[in-house]
Amino acid sequence: MRTIISFIIFILFTACSNSKSPELIAKEKEAFLKEHNNFLRDIRKQSDYILSDKFNFDGIEVVYVQSGELYYQWFGHVFIRFVGSGENFSEDLGVSFIADFNDFNLDNLKAYYGGYTVLPVVDRWKNYVRDYTVKEKRYMDRYIIPMSKSEQEKVKQGLKSWIKDPSLPGTYSFRRNSCTALLLKLLALSNNGIKEPIAFPIEVITYLKEIEKVGHSYTRITPDNYQDVMLKVVDKKNYLK
Repeated sequence: MRTIISFIIFILFTACSNSKSPELIAKEKEAFLKEHNNFLRDIRKQSDYILSDKFNFDGIEVVYVQSGELYYQWFGHVFIRFVGSGENFSEDLGVSFIADFNDFNLDNLKAYYGGYTVLPVVDRWKNYVRDYTVKEKRYMDRYIIPMSKSEQEKVKQGLKSWIKDPSLPGTYSFRRNSCTALLLKLLALSNNGIKEPIAFPIEVITYLKEIEKVGHSYTRITPDNYQDVMLKVVDKKNYLK
């Protein structure tokens, strides 16, 4: 997760340079390409376990992250947690979606209308808690999405296929195929009635409540209670329907 944030800050910094010498621009471009290659390498490492036969889970949660003070935190964040996928709860895997901003000069129109490749980013539950709740002081709300075993399997195989072939979910578009729309698109592979492409993270929870895919109860993790609540065990039966 820290790798993602660092890379985004890096591309925004390099995109803001208009009056620099050609030599300096060349050096920054070289540094950008190196950072980008390292970023992709880390993404591949994190995805390897998803592609292996070892990847299994007991249930699925949608986790909403509170909005933050920095501009790229204003709309909050949302990701999927695969409960029971780790050796223990802190090692459970989660996935969210970002664009592969591989242009040295960020193409804002391309980001808005579509063109950048979608990258499923896999991380461990303890890292989400560390980065969002402990460091950034943002609460996280855990919502259970009950699914049958066959529906869970469709989501699992769908994620595997997206990792193998990034063209399957379509190109990233802030307007139509953003991180929130992609999350819902993955869940929709279970054929459980999820259809709408939602623009902002906070709307995901509202939408899932409206179509009765999540209940009104949730577990909130805060900077004050995270040590007790982040590993709260939920009966496996609650994840099945």
